[in-house]
Amino acid sequence: MPEPVRWAMQPHTQAKHRVLRSYLDGWIPIMGHQALKVRARTGEEPRLLVVDGFAGPGRYTGGEPGSPLIMLDALTTHTALLHLGDVAFHYLFIEQDGRRVDALREELGQLDLPPNVHVHPEEGHFEDSFGSLVDDITGRGRALIPTFAFIDPFGYSDAPMSLTGRFLDFPRSEALFFLPLSHLARFVSRDGQEAAYSALFDSDRWHEAIALSGESRRSFLLKLFEEQLRSQGQVNHVTSFQLRTLDGNDYRLVYATGHPKGLEVMKRAMWSVDPVGGTSYAARTDTGQEVLFTPTVDTAPLLAELRATFGTRWFTPGEAVEVTNRTPFIASSHLKRKTLAVAERDGVLEVDRPPGYTQFTDGVRMRFLE
Repeated sequence: MPEPVRWAMQPHTQAKHRVLRSYLDGWIPIMGHQALKVRARTGEEPRLLVVDGFAGPGRYTGGEPGSPLIMLDALTTHTALLHLGDVAFHYLFIEQDGRRVDALREELGQLDLPPNVHVHPEEGHFEDSFGSLVDDITGRGRALIPTFAFIDPFGYSDAPMSLTGRFLDFPRSEALFFLPLSHLARFVSRDGQEAAYSALFDSDRWHEAIALSGESRRSFLLKLFEEQLRSQGQVNHVTSFQLRTLDGNDYRLVYATGHPKGLEVMKRAMWSVDPVGGTSYAARTDTGQEVLFTPTVDTAPLLAELRATFGTRWFTPGEAVEVTNRTPFIASSHLKRKTLAVAERDGVLEVDRPPGYTQFTDGVRMRFLE
């Protein structure tokens, strides 16, 4: 008999999956209850769609679960599921390698899923399979049900920005991308990559990276990818997280959403992996395990960003939240008590509060002192 096909998990994949799992832990109850509210208001059937665009085999050589099993476990073990029995959860797992699809189907066949959880493994290319779904819904003049898509390609030529734009044009759609930034930077000047790069970025501006090198090249390509995401559909917020491997490769998780609540949930997921800065994971020595962080958050960078934005002019708490949303910090956790209150106590922030006001709420204004 032929040897079974095996797929080893890379060390940084563990951190990637931790971010994914943490995000879904927050996403499931929020979107599930939102779907029930929509039904109460409009009569629309409460449905949610979770897409894994490059699903893989389901389980790795060491027994570690792949992203499809993590996605399903996040739902089936969630305490909120008891209250979401009327919500239909659809999981679309797309995988182009037939051997991986067979392994995934075998893993899925061993699961005992609730009746409101529907699993659809599909062999095919992400661009073709998901693109056809989006095109069909668009052609019928209908809206895609609220969707979270995890787009984790094995390269960078199978996830064009044009498809992303069509998908994110639907309301309540969010995407988490795995971007092989080191590889993009390394091969940007190689002949034969033009079509793949132009499709990934939906722009020819990537050519500008050829004249750059090192960190400048990587930073330019990441910024361009984020800018292109912000220009798509109904995207209002983009944030990213670094995954650095033992061999020095730089990968990024890049998240796009139209809603500030989704942004907050994703930032919390990222901070769960990096409780100091919420921005990065780095493998260590020979084990591949993550660096241990001291759980002390330094909000000085957030304070500096606020000062750089407002100078000495008056601003409101709402405006401060908007600035915070453009940083790795979480407005509800890091802004008021850990940043603004400390700045006021230290005498660098003047706060004008109406009588009876004690907190940083609507009606309050503030400014930095010289």
